[in-house]
Amino acid sequence: MRVARINAGREVTRIVDPNGRFVIIGAGPAGIAAAITAVREGLPAERITIIEKGARHDDSRVSGFGGAGANSDGKLVLESEIGGELAEHVADMPGLLEEVLELYLGFLGPEESARYEQMRGRFRDAQASEQIQRACIRAGLEYVPADIIPLGTATCRRIVDRWYDFLSERGVQVLLGTRVTAFDAADDGGWLLHCEGGEELCARWLLAAPGRSGHQFLVGALEGLGLDSVHGPIDIGVRVETDARVTEALTEATWEFKLRGLIEGERIRTFCVCPQGSVLVERYGPDLLAVNGQTRLESPTGRTNFAVLHTINLDDPCDCPNEYAQLYIRTASILGARNPIVQTWPKFERRRRSRAGDLGYAFIRPTLERALPGDIRLALNAKSCRVIEAFMRALDSDGLLEGLCSNRTLLYAPEAKLYTVRPARLSEHLESERAELFFAGDGSGLTRGLVQASASGIVAGREVARRATR
Repeated sequence: MRVARINAGREVTRIVDPNGRFVIIGAGPAGIAAAITAVREGLPAERITIIEKGARHDDSRVSGFGGAGANSDGKLVLESEIGGELAEHVADMPGLLEEVLELYLGFLGPEESARYEQMRGRFRDAQASEQIQRACIRAGLEYVPADIIPLGTATCRRIVDRWYDFLSERGVQVLLGTRVTAFDAADDGGWLLHCEGGEELCARWLLAAPGRSGHQFLVGALEGLGLDSVHGPIDIGVRVETDARVTEALTEATWEFKLRGLIEGERIRTFCVCPQGSVLVERYGPDLLAVNGQTRLESPTGRTNFAVLHTINLDDPCDCPNEYAQLYIRTASILGARNPIVQTWPKFERRRRSRAGDLGYAFIRPTLERALPGDIRLALNAKSCRVIEAFMRALDSDGLLEGLCSNRTLLYAPEAKLYTVRPARLSEHLESERAELFFAGDGSGLTRGLVQASASGIVAGREVARRATR
């Protein structure tokens, strides 16, 4: 039901549902999973609204239907301890991971779904894990084995399109290109959402799942409601691209090698490994872009790229760690004239800027052609540079990534993950201290990856459907 009213001399459209509407902010994996789960659990689809600031297929790669996770290379990491802290709130994580797997594979054809299902356990071979762990012990690192199903970019996007069809065909309202500017408690209960352009929506149940790009919005919302929040760590670093033969032994055994180090008391890790992949740009705003990676299984590149992330905990008196990460992103963008920076390993190691001629002498060419040669050390802080350099040398060890620290390796910047604020207190259903207000996904600080983001949406969507249909 739409009601037009006059507010400050202009007409405002307010969407009201007398039966109670479930409104979801963000059409990333968390928001989509919540909507699909609510429909399957019996909540009438016409009482569900998803609001997304991006387009159906958004060039930013961090907005749009599917969000950052489901529009990337689509790795399903089926491990409770990887990808977030959801296990702190949810009792049955193994069961929830099975539901996430069905959410993805269930939207493929039977043969294709069976083919991916058969990959379970393929990258968690006990003998290979033992060999990698021994190599890590010698190198002073830690290996975290994981059960991974690599869907690839094309398959993951096909699933996202089928999610969209599922929701729209059943009558779920999907408002694309619509930005929520604020929300507050409605006078008669529930929630009132204010959108850019004047539209307002009334929600009986509200799920805030704005994704990483919605961090600042969420900070403002928490402050406006007077809800206590907790700032988590930030991850900043570089994206490494090298000859696929350097990583072949590990990617064949694990697909995504998850290696961790503790250097100078600082935590550092590999993340988002893309075998036979390419480096790409993700855009958080007009002057805020970062690098990421993808794998298109149908188009092998002969390269592997992965992130090396330095985890930084900023506490008292710092109350805005995310701004620190954004400063790194902005500085790198300035140095690259609003383009990513690329630097050869030898130049990074020798503390010298890379120039166009250096790329000509490198043994590999950048897969991200718009990246400009530069000096990453001018953007990163000194400690992160030292830790990254030491970690790279440790990775270049017998039984791991031998040959990594060579002229076959490029570094890209900026690489950063923005997920640093979350409500201080959430229930087992991910409901905040304010009744009927739920949080999910990476933007809420609960998760750090595709699977756990989807899982958090399932939790919230099921609880809303239970309340709406009881």
